[in-house]
Amino acid sequence: MRILDLYSHLRASLERGERGYAAFEADEAFRPLLPIARDWGIDHRVVADWFASPEGVRGRAVAEGYLAVVRETVAKIERIVGRELPGTLVPMPSFGDFDGFARYELGEHRVLLGIDFPDADVDYLRALTAHELSHVFRDHSPGVWGHLGKPLRELTRKEYLNATTALEHLASEGLATLFSQAVFPEIEPRVHHFYEAGEWDWCLANDGAIERALLACLAGDGDVWSFYGESRVARGSPSRTQYYWAAKRLSTLLGTGEERLGALLRLHGQAAAEFRVFQSS
Repeated sequence: MRILDLYSHLRASLERGERGYAAFEADEAFRPLLPIARDWGIDHRVVADWFASPEGVRGRAVAEGYLAVVRETVAKIERIVGRELPGTLVPMPSFGDFDGFARYELGEHRVLLGIDFPDADVDYLRALTAHELSHVFRDHSPGVWGHLGKPLRELTRKEYLNATTALEHLASEGLATLFSQAVFPEIEPRVHHFYEAGEWDWCLANDGAIERALLACLAGDGDVWSFYGESRVARGSPSRTQYYWAAKRLSTLLGTGEERLGALLRLHGQAAAEFRVFQSS
């Protein structure tokens, strides 16, 4: 997977005194990111303000630490999946707003990582990288989107999002959570779920409530995305409890010992309709 270091590029652009969107326009490698920069209003003023802010300054050491290991991180993931992944990984400033997500368009992925995200550390960013690259690996597996009846290179971002059902969301996020744990087992489980210690403890203590809430949702309106909100399961419940539940259900398909990783990789290639573990037992 190609790595395009937008974080360092934007810092250097300020030192060069560039204005407006020149940091994206002057270098051909970064020009494809210009539409995103315009959509998000990322011009030189926003960049300068972020890097000078207390949060931006505090996040610099973590960002630089991640940049020192990002190539070996991606190489490790590609060794595990057995092939080079398509698309571009873009380490960039978080502007305090986002840590990472994968954008799909016409058979390519652009993974954007906010590597100076407040309170993140290098372990968090390595786990996040594995999580997002799991999505890339899954979305380029022929069996996942074959039911759409068209080549992946012709699938637009809008079509991709419209085709992402509740079951596909659970399959994708559950597998990504399990995948990052398999790649970096030395990182504690709560980090792979993107939880603070108290949030993780809440999930462990309220496992049954999470189960009941997800099954009721699937039997009702199917709006599993509502679990991105806090207090969706009960008062004080953390966000993303659907990741926790989906990962736990999918883990029952992996077996034990050395066979777990192979089983996990095979599941990445299966359409969501094939997963029965999200049904009431």
